[in-house]
Amino acid sequence: MQRRAAAIYLVFFLVIGAGAYGLLQTAEEPTITMDGDAYTAGDTVTLNDRQYTVASADSGSGELSWVNESAVISNTIDNGSEVPVTDVRWEDQSARQEQTFEAGSTVEYNGSEYQVSVNESAGSFTLTNADDASMNETYATGDTVTYQGNEATVTSVDADAASIVWGGPYQLLVRTENVTDPTEAVFVEQRDIQAMVEADPALYDETIMQDGVEKVTYRANDTNVPVEEYFPAVERHTIAEGETLRYQGNETNVDAVTNESVELTRPGEVTNTVSFAEGENFTVGDQQYFAHFQDNSSVLLEETGERYDEYRAEEKEIESYNDRVIGLWGIAELSLLAAILLLATAYLPVRG
Repeated sequence: MQRRAAAIYLVFFLVIGAGAYGLLQTAEEPTITMDGDAYTAGDTVTLNDRQYTVASADSGSGELSWVNESAVISNTIDNGSEVPVTDVRWEDQSARQEQTFEAGSTVEYNGSEYQVSVNESAGSFTLTNADDASMNETYATGDTVTYQGNEATVTSVDADAASIVWGGPYQLLVRTENVTDPTEAVFVEQRDIQAMVEADPALYDETIMQDGVEKVTYRANDTNVPVEEYFPAVERHTIAEGETLRYQGNETNVDAVTNESVELTRPGEVTNTVSFAEGENFTVGDQQYFAHFQDNSSVLLEETGERYDEYRAEEKEIESYNDRVIGLWGIAELSLLAAILLLATAYLPVRG
């Protein structure tokens, strides 16, 4: 009787489990089937009266971008801060040294002749030894180049030439003497006197102090000369509110001078971005939108107030389906486990 009852229950659980598993195999998962205009990377779309470019759209997330061509770009330089010589330029600038390598030319570079080639698209140039082509060096904009004993920076590369700059830096000092509302600031050249002395073969490598005055010493006759007399005067360049300054390669306005800083402004282009993700709301201006990916690379961008309820209704159908699938898997697994337990207990030895 024990085994007969077990067999009946075994069949019962197997039938239930098989039924649940059969439903799992035949059930079709619902999907969100919203229609509308789909966009891929590179397409343009108008949202809230502004045209955007789909900068990216991939696997459930992406980004929109638009270029503000009439933006005002601001830079603040704090009082007392150092400014690289590569950042500023004016007429008769003495602390800034520059060398241009013209494309196709042969130049003297660190004691040897090198041929110059430029790659404008990569923003780089290459120096190839005229006698040994295997000896070549490539530099890109922003790289540091050792040139004639100086640490220079590559500042620009175009189709015709590459430029490197060395010197400086400057210290920016706001002129606050005898004024409560300053309107001027001055760039003061900063020098490494020790390095300058060591680089000059006419001088001993160390300066000395005599009567509180720092001096250099000639190797030829041991004559001492004050540092300020031996080297050219430190460069100072004054800027004032309302003037213009060549800053980081752009013509820039000196907008305001305060005790703490100098504010520089210039017109320019600024790229603004908006991120989006599957089913999430994002705001453009005062309007809300949401994104739905039809596949990994195409996306619908719809107004939240108009179609989000439709999206959520279909999303809830998917959630309900997933809940039912989990339940059916639970029934199938529990039925199988119950059948195994029944089968095992049916063959336990009977006492007596």
